[in-house]
Amino acid sequence: MPLINRIILVFCLSFFYPPLSHAKETNPVQNNGIGIYIDQDLFVPFTNEDRDYTMGFAIEFFWQKDKGLYPFDNLVRQAGELMGLSDSDNIVYSFMLGTLAYTPDDLSNPQPIYNDRPYSSLIYLSNKRVRADDKNAIAAEVLFGVLGTNFSRNAQSGFHSQYRQIAGTTSPVEPRGWGNQISNGGELTMRLRFSNSRLQFSKAALWDIASTVGLSLGFQTNASVALAIRFGNIKSKFWSLPYDPVSRGNFLPGRPGSEWYFWSAFRTHLIGYDALLQGQFKSSEVKYISAEIEPFVYDGAFGLTMGYKKSQLTFAANVKSSDLKHISRQQVWGSINYLYYF
Repeated sequence: MPLINRIILVFCLSFFYPPLSHAKETNPVQNNGIGIYIDQDLFVPFTNEDRDYTMGFAIEFFWQKDKGLYPFDNLVRQAGELMGLSDSDNIVYSFMLGTLAYTPDDLSNPQPIYNDRPYSSLIYLSNKRVRADDKNAIAAEVLFGVLGTNFSRNAQSGFHSQYRQIAGTTSPVEPRGWGNQISNGGELTMRLRFSNSRLQFSKAALWDIASTVGLSLGFQTNASVALAIRFGNIKSKFWSLPYDPVSRGNFLPGRPGSEWYFWSAFRTHLIGYDALLQGQFKSSEVKYISAEIEPFVYDGAFGLTMGYKKSQLTFAANVKSSDLKHISRQQVWGSINYLYYF
């Protein structure tokens, strides 16, 4: 294991292990559910530049073990045991199918662009286990995916074409550089992720502040620390905050019920490796070495979440610092997330 991975592992396990063996065993959700998550830079007015993180989509199912699709559950179980999760706990299971797409600034150029982030995409399926109570939430997730497929190319081209036709404009342009994406043609990848969230301060039904420590190992290897605050008419638990679920955010929705709250979150990542920038085993036309990547990356969001009976809807604006040292611009995108319990 590379030295940076060892440092990250020791750093995060020092946060994870002590509280996990003492977490209360309680089932955090009473219903099955489905989540639909959409990320798109077009959702934030006056900031749509159609570059960096350009779009993401995921659909997630929350079921009990005997009702869901869990092809990776043995791996998740073994990973969860490192954190104190066991089959005797009241565990909530989920699986998610999703996709992500990243692009450089100049979409009209078919040639490799060596001074901007590369085109990159991922299609993935993940399984996770979560245990939560009033003070702590711990989770383990295993993700398997494919880098470099044509799905994002076709989706972005189709979306741009429909937009131009409806709006009667010549923009957004046809993206012509997808042939230069990371692992073009397809390459298997995976990621193991742990999370531990703790409630720090709260006033019942009015506000709360929580911290989260995360660890990812695989095509994205990093450690993260986050702080989140909610205020409003709150009925759900602190660990249900719908922050960045498509990429690497929250692990679990709350119980169904009527509520509303504003929320804000901030997170910093210590980066060890990112295949979406550095490539993997397959040759990539444009990729960067670790010395060219920012060692610390910051992201944050502000959102409004509204729940009514069996439905919950979230609108959020997100911002992230640059992943590359020679690019100073920020990434901005919007999110619309919908949950339904049945």
